[in-house]
Order: sequence, then C-alpha cells, then structure tokens
Amino acid sequence: MPALTVKAVTKALSDYVRPDEDIVAKLNMVMPRLYAMGMWRDLLYDWSIETTNDYFTLPEHSDSLLGAMLQNSPVEAQSQWHDYRISGYASDGPAPIFGIVDDGFHPTKEEIPYSSSKNYRLKAVPIPTNTGLPIEGEVTIDIIGDINVDYEYQNNVDTHSSVTASFGSPAISSFEFDDGSLKVKNISYYGVPEKIRIIAENYADATEKIILAEIKGDGVARYRRFRFHNSDSSVKNVKLLLKRAWEPVLTQDDIMYLGNLNVIKHGLLGMLAEDNADLERAQYHWTICRQLLDEELDATRGAAKPKVTLKPAGNNFNTPNII
Repeated sequence: MPALTVKAVTKALSDYVRPDEDIVAKLNMVMPRLYAMGMWRDLLYDWSIETTNDYFTLPEHSDSLLGAMLQNSPVEAQSQWHDYRISGYASDGPAPIFGIVDDGFHPTKEEIPYSSSKNYRLKAVPIPTNTGLPIEGEVTIDIIGDINVDYEYQNNVDTHSSVTASFGSPAISSFEFDDGSLKVKNISYYGVPEKIRIIAENYADATEKIILAEIKGDGVARYRRFRFHNSDSSVKNVKLLLKRAWEPVLTQDDIMYLGNLNVIKHGLLGMLAEDNADLERAQYHWTICRQLLDEELDATRGAAKPKVTLKPAGNNFNTPNII
C-alpha cells in the first residue's frame, strides 16, 4: 500500500491505542523506529539541487544520502572530516579527488554571504503554496554579529544577540538586529502549525533572498551538508538519491510514507507491550514488523528483483588454476 494520511491510519487503527492516549503522539514514537529498520518501499526518492556554493544541503525531509551525481557524473561520498584527516581543510572546498564530503549538521540551509558591501534582514515568510503566515507559534533566532566581518575567526568583539518573532496578534514576521553582518547560530521554533520559511533578504535588493530554514512544529533547525570542490562559484547541478526522514505529524492531513497498516498495527502493539513491561510480547511485535516489511519489499520489486547468476566456469568461462 502506498503512502497514507494520518486520518486514514487513525480511522483504521485507533482501537490499538488506549482511549486515554493520543494516536498522533504514538505514531510520532512508533514510525521513526519503523523508518530506521531499513530501506523500505516509498522511503527512497531522488532530489535535484542547483547551487553556486561549494556545498549543498540535504532537504529537511531526508534522513541520509545514498548516492550522488555532480554535473551528471557519479561521485563518491566520503565520511565526515575525511579531507581534514588526509590533507587538511582547504578554504575553497575539498579537492576533486575527494568527491563530496559529509560536513555534519548546520543551523541553516545556506550561509549568509560574508560581504562588507551587503546587509541582510531576516524574515519569516510563507512557503509558496500558502498565502500567509500562521496565526500562532513563535521563532527565535540567535545570531553572531561580526563587526570585523571575519567569520573565519570568532573573537571578543563579536556580538551575540537573540530575537523572537511571534505569529500571534499582532504578528511580527521580521527579526531586527543591530548588526548588519550576521551569522546565524541557532533557529528554534515552538508551536508553528504549518511550514514556513526563514529567509535572509538583501536590504538593497529585495529580490536577493537566501533560504535559511523551512520549519514546522517544535524543534531546532538542523541541516546536513556535504562539501565539494567549486572554487570558481560556478553553477553546479547535483542529483541525489535520498532516504526519507520521518517528519513528526501534527494534523490529520499529514502524510505517512510507510503505508503498511499491518506493520503500523504491530508497531503500536509493540509500543503498548513495552509500556506494560512485557518485553517478550514487545519483541514479538517488532519482529513481525520487520518480517512484514521484508515481505512487502520482496513482493513489490517485480521485474527489478536482483537475479542470481551462477557461472561454474567463472566470468571468463574459465577458472584459473583449476585442474
């Protein structure tokens, strides 16, 4: 079964949750465990990014990178700090031999450019599919104001400040900082009922907008980046194969991409057994979850199922050193 909405799951499985419990809260505990069990159906998807930076950021709805093509050529992904260990970090990005390098987690999708000639204001705006900001929730941004515009080095003259925007009445959607040169240190949010964007907008040219984060619900913005060689800041196209991350559901219309109702049922029962300290029964239900997911994966491959081919004589129709 393909993706389902929370409403469909609630209608089918509400009997497997205690009456005094919220099924949405239970789903937000069960589903991450099911997602983490493997590369299940509908959890893998492709994504394309164009950038002039020497890094790219995985979207917030992805969990991990499985494969990448840079300018239509496959590139190998290296572990975090790979180039630091091998040859030392270069300011213009990793050398081409390193492919792409895991750069860990960062508070924003993109960095605000380090330029003494440009000043940026930070704003909250609706995503393109929405007409306005929500009427509740708040966002707090912590920044470092760099007087010397030397972000490579933090020193005592750098200023630290924090501003909160509230979407109540009246709504405040802009973040006013005294420092023109900003580096975002942290973006935290609380009670935001629908997805919004945090952007940096050039004071002198409002058409220049940098997307810093897309947020919803409660939490702290964290984005996984990968570095690559792009010293001339040319436009690079990156095609990615990603594994989908579990995004906490808030409303009945939110989508759940792992749509196997039997698996979700056993996950709910496994969580219930754990709450009752029945570890043997809990282990049974989680084992059934994995078994059902394996069966579904095998059943849906169809003609794309890997085939085992045996060549007794070897790939070259002979086996070396055989008598």
